[in-house]
Amino acid sequence: MLIISIAMDENKGIGYKGALPWHLKEELKLFKANTLHHNLIMGQTTYDGLPRKLNDRHTYVCSLDPQYQIDDPDATVIYDLEAFLKEHEEDDEIYFVCGGASIYKQAYPHCKKAYISFVKGEFKVDTYFDIFQEEDWFIEKEVEYEDFIYKEMVRK
Repeated sequence: MLIISIAMDENKGIGYKGALPWHLKEELKLFKANTLHHNLIMGQTTYDGLPRKLNDRHTYVCSLDPQYQIDDPDATVIYDLEAFLKEHEEDDEIYFVCGGASIYKQAYPHCKKAYISFVKGEFKVDTYFDIFQEEDWFIEKEVEYEDFIYKEMVRK
């Protein structure tokens, strides 16, 4: 099963200069709790920009560069994301789609669930998740935190 995992501000902003425009410890803890012992799918830029390895998760890194390699037994390079998504969209195994913007857009039609943190406020951003329409989803769970509202949703 493919699940979108994302945080966005009130204008659907998700990033600035390749990084998160906010630092919310509670939101990062939630991401870790959700993704631990599961698979992650992310783009090469997102993977290369991680401050450290995400332990206890297998990461699939999407790259358009046929020469791109990773020296990490817990990471696999994907050169054809669309084929990978089609192959795994009905799996019992869980795959969290974790960015960047291009990966979110390609994976969005294949995802049956979305775990979204709606960050309160507007931030300086240059990247958006404008494909997202909340009315396309049923809310299964909603929890309000001081700085964001977390929702687990299922596609209608």
